Amino acid sequence: MEAATASDAMVRRQAAEVLGRSRNPAAVPALEGLLGDSAAIVRATACEALGVQRSRPSVPKLSKVLTGDSDPRVRQAAAIAFVYIGDPAATGPLIGALRDGSAPVRHAAMRALGKLRAAGAVGALASVLSDTDPSARKVAVASLGEIASKEGIPALSSALSDTDAGVRAEAAKSLGLIADPSAGPALTAALKDADMGVRVQAATALAKTGDLSGLPVVYGVLKSPEAAARQQAAAAVGLIGDAKGAAALKAARAVEKDAGVQGLMDLALVQIRARLGLSEKAPAKKIPSPKKPVKPWGKTPVKKAAR
Repeated sequence: MEAATASDAMVRRQAAEVLGRSRNPAAVPALEGLLGDSAAIVRATACEALGVQRSRPSVPKLSKVLTGDSDPRVRQAAAIAFVYIGDPAATGPLIGALRDGSAPVRHAAMRALGKLRAAGAVGALASVLSDTDPSARKVAVASLGEIASKEGIPALSSALSDTDAGVRAEAAKSLGLIADPSAGPALTAALKDADMGVRVQAATALAKTGDLSGLPVVYGVLKSPEAAARQQAAAAVGLIGDAKGAAALKAARAVEKDAGVQGLMDLALVQIRARLGLSEKAPAKKIPSPKKPVKPWGKTPVKKAAR
């Protein structure tokens, strides 16, 4: 705590880091004091340290940093700190940060809202889907999935038509986290998406609602020329596949050349067999026949003992 007042900014930064790791509530006042430090690196480290401290009483001061600090790195650190603190009271300031002029700050705020499962942020996150930056749209749909509110289904269903394949795949994945049958029509349409990853995620999301109509699509991707697509399909089959999926995996594994894909297919086979109660039959062992015929017992001539 004494080092937190040193003249050297790097010493103050290190002091803030150590005070955070101490997990000692007595360090909180010193850390809050560093939120107004002249050096941005010290202010950012103080935000991180208060997050590590899980200091709920510091939420109001961190909120002021999030909305008012001049350095985007500090504002980003404040948004991340709210994830560790886990206080819903940060929802309002984080929603406000979605209008921040810095993309990293906006992304950090969206991720924090998802981790906090802030249901009140669904509308604000849905509005981000009109952003021109596909990376922002992708973070928004991922956070909507983490919040897992049915209110987010319309926005996520709409995102299945996004121009960016990564956004579409993330939207399908998020709908799988919500697992509500009302998203079925949109996910069924996504089974015909031009991108294999989107098709796999859509089939997985449907299966989580009890609709297995997309499984043949996943089995087809096991034959893709792209190793990454085969890996994704194998993981999906292990998670949602049926007995036909086990057969499809086994057939794909027999011709797979990529070691990484082979390992994932082996794991998926173990998962699906365990889930479905299937057993792998071991091949019957052949008993080797003797090279020389064995003479029947009792017919072997006995040599006479020498006198």
